[in-house]
Amino acid sequence: MTTTSTGASLDHDIGSAGLLSIRLANGRARLRAADGPAVRIRDDHGRDLSDMFEVELGDGSVSLRADKRGGHWNRGGGTPDLEIDLPRGATVVIEGGSADIEADGLVGDQRYRTASGDMSLRAVSGRIAIDAVSGDVDISATGEAAVTIKTVSGDVELRAATLTSLDATTTSGDLRVAGRLAGPGPFAIVTVSGDTLLAPAGDLRVEMATLSGDMRSKAGGQTEGGRGRRSLTLGSGAPLLTLRSLSGDLLVVPPTPVRLTDPVRPAPVATEAEPRPETRPEPPTPAATDARTPAIAAAYDDARLRILRSLERGEIDVAEAGQRLEALDGVDRLPDSETPVGRALDDVDPGTETARFDPNATTDA
Repeated sequence: MTTTSTGASLDHDIGSAGLLSIRLANGRARLRAADGPAVRIRDDHGRDLSDMFEVELGDGSVSLRADKRGGHWNRGGGTPDLEIDLPRGATVVIEGGSADIEADGLVGDQRYRTASGDMSLRAVSGRIAIDAVSGDVDISATGEAAVTIKTVSGDVELRAATLTSLDATTTSGDLRVAGRLAGPGPFAIVTVSGDTLLAPAGDLRVEMATLSGDMRSKAGGQTEGGRGRRSLTLGSGAPLLTLRSLSGDLLVVPPTPVRLTDPVRPAPVATEAEPRPETRPEPPTPAATDARTPAIAAAYDDARLRILRSLERGEIDVAEAGQRLEALDGVDRLPDSETPVGRALDDVDPGTETARFDPNATTDA
């Protein structure tokens, strides 16, 4: 690698599967998947990147590294506010102190580590490893994802189309996982006092070993065992998810699908009020659907994009977004007692959809 000076922006070709490595103490880093082989980095406040980082450019790699002096990162150039476009299949390694990290649309190997900063990963897939202390983690994974998460007190919310493996460890933070578990595995959750909310799509067997925690299911299934060791079988009972807990509880609920928009593609600017859940239109009949003009269909698409963009900006939560989408489409979710166990996402396209939670579900057992 060669060390270089740069201005407030950097453009370097790393290839479709190159490496981006960043170490920062605080601030924010937002990564967006893009077509092409180049990494483009800029500071939103126009500060010189070389004042904040040691910048090293290599053949197929970019490294931004703040000096670590006396146990603290300090480069003296202000708080970074990075906007990064990079190849969607790139390998990403991000290490931060209290920095917030956002990533949209990445599908390559990803490793994120932070002490107190929050993480938000949207429309990601591939191998994802996260190590956090007190920051919260929010992941929406499309396609197939193999996820490893270790947290101390931060809460984790993971919504996925398909999890090919899951290794989640937390001390006191709560864990919420929704999606289809399918693939080589293993699938394992370890928690000390944090509670777990699980919304599995498809067949599954859960084996729970706990000292004082409890297991409940709103998704039906067959339960066995007594206090200390419990099991739940949904459908065929495969694959196997193991959960070890000291005092944390487990609640299993049915999932429902929610479609995600492409985070890289800009959404139209909202020009009118979004539909509210209480104004639920009648479900359109096939004839009515076929009779829609292109203008009406475009209006529906525009409203859907505005709802999803509001979710992305954090103006509404996942439950609110789901309710608004259901109101827009005129589709009611089945009551829990009528939801086919393990079959709620059978028609989901794993490339464009993920899972969400029953908006009434909590981790309180």
